[in-house]
This record gives sequence, structure tokens and C-alpha cells, in this order.
Amino acid sequence: MSHPTEGTAHPRAEDDRVDSRAVVLVGVGALVIFTAAGLTASAYLHRRQAEGPPPTLPAELGATKIGLVEQRLFSGPLRGERERAVQLERLRSFGWVDRAAGVAHIPIDVAMALVAEGVRAPGSTPPDAPPLSASRGGVDAPSVPLGRRPA
Repeated sequence: MSHPTEGTAHPRAEDDRVDSRAVVLVGVGALVIFTAAGLTASAYLHRRQAEGPPPTLPAELGATKIGLVEQRLFSGPLRGERERAVQLERLRSFGWVDRAAGVAHIPIDVAMALVAEGVRAPGSTPPDAPPLSASRGGVDAPSVPLGRRPA
């Protein structure tokens, strides 16, 4: 049996055509259906939420431990901001470090201005020069003030 396409003749290929109108109609139809479903669901949820009282906040809200679970994951960033605010408030205020010994702290801006003017507390001595090892960047060098050289 011989086949009509044997030899040099090739079978005729189908046209590579896609009906673009059908593709556009399917896309528009899907978009309309999804939009209608979304609006319907939104209206249903709004109506359902308006029927009852607003939800109450749980009593455990803000606690660092609920049951056996530590809540650090959620309070970590806020805790850091609160601690920083407390530290900044202390740096900007007057207060007692040890009232019995008469030791107080002053705002950091005032302290820096006083140090820049050369004012020192009564009876205090200026700090020693940094160790020789610090000027050379080493940690194992002998700690000798810069003014003196080892013999």
C-alpha cells in the first residue's frame, strides 16, 4: 500500500491561529465573575459585622507571656523603642544616682558643655592618658601612660 504523502510531498500543516476574540471574551468574563464575587463577599462580611457588637480585645493583650508561649516575637520592636525612650529621657533630665552619697546626674547636653569649658567636679582629677598599647592599637602591649616610656 502506498501512502499519498510518501516521497517528496509533505502533509498540509494546520494554520497556527488562535481566535483572539474568544480569548478576550473568556478573560473579560472571568474578570466580571471575580469582581462580582468579591463585591458580594465584601457586602456579606460588612452586613455580618454590623449585626453584632464589636469584638472585645482579649485580656491577655500586651502580656509578655500567654499560656506557655513567650510573646517576644511581636513585642520586640516596641520594647526596644520604649527602652530607648526611657534612656533618652534619663539622658535629658536631672536626677539622683545615689542620694545618700550626694551623687546626681545632669542632662548630657549640659555635661558636654561643662566638659568643653574645662569645668570639673571638686576634688576630681583629670583622667590618665590612654595606655601606650591603645595608641598603637594593640591589646597585648604593656599599659604605660603616653607621658612615660618604659626603661
